Amino acid sequence: MATGLTVLVPAWNEERRLATTVANVVAAARRHLSEFEVIVIDDGSNDRTAEVARSLSIKFPCVSVVRHATNLGVGAAFHTGLTRAKFPYLTLVPGDNAFHESGLDAVFALVGKVEMVVTYRANPRARTPMRRLLSVCCTQAMRIVTGKPIRDAHSLYVFPVTRARQVPRNTGYGYHIETLSTLLRGGVPFAEVPVQLNPRPDSSSKVMRLGVLARLIVTMTRQFLRFVVFREKVRFAEVPAAAPVRTQTVGRMRTRQVVPPFNHSVRAS
Repeated sequence: MATGLTVLVPAWNEERRLATTVANVVAAARRHLSEFEVIVIDDGSNDRTAEVARSLSIKFPCVSVVRHATNLGVGAAFHTGLTRAKFPYLTLVPGDNAFHESGLDAVFALVGKVEMVVTYRANPRARTPMRRLLSVCCTQAMRIVTGKPIRDAHSLYVFPVTRARQVPRNTGYGYHIETLSTLLRGGVPFAEVPVQLNPRPDSSSKVMRLGVLARLIVTMTRQFLRFVVFREKVRFAEVPAAAPVRTQTVGRMRTRQVVPPFNHSVRAS
């Protein structure tokens, strides 16, 4: 089984945390993976995040940077990275350094040994009470939608790229609900592993905004209708693992142009 991993690091105004996050990601990846890349997505930041990201791409050859002109949200960042991924597996690590490096070690150690990795937070009380409540509700709903007794539906994941590219596109915060529920309903095998949160992981989170919560509810409701009410079956097409990547160097910056089309082969039958 292939072991290459694409790590997406979305960041919005994370000038103080981004360097630590990327350094931890690179260190853990070097310990466990023979092939990997890190794509930092600067999501329209108006602080020094872009400058920090550029310096990281110079320091670490495995790091490239994509910039959104405006703040589009983590779901859009996920899909930006998904279209550019050149390895068969993909994960998203928030740029706010929410997860301890030991959790990255646990996740990266499983890449290539199982098709999908679903983590659960071993110290959920590091979250605020409202975030814990949101996570509990999301996890219970995911269990109903997928029929799988997963421990946490709101943490880190490793997705198979060819399967994830066939999931209907969701650029909102509910991208992980859409992707995880579809892959689980499609029978993708997975392993669960605990991860640790760093202190005050919610200090820069925007998830508790009413608009974000409303979109999460809409996404989960849609998945409930698809899979529980209408009993939609999920089938994935077998497609090549990676799209060709054209690399060019501009000054000291590396840019990659990859826009493989999404293959929306998930269908009801």
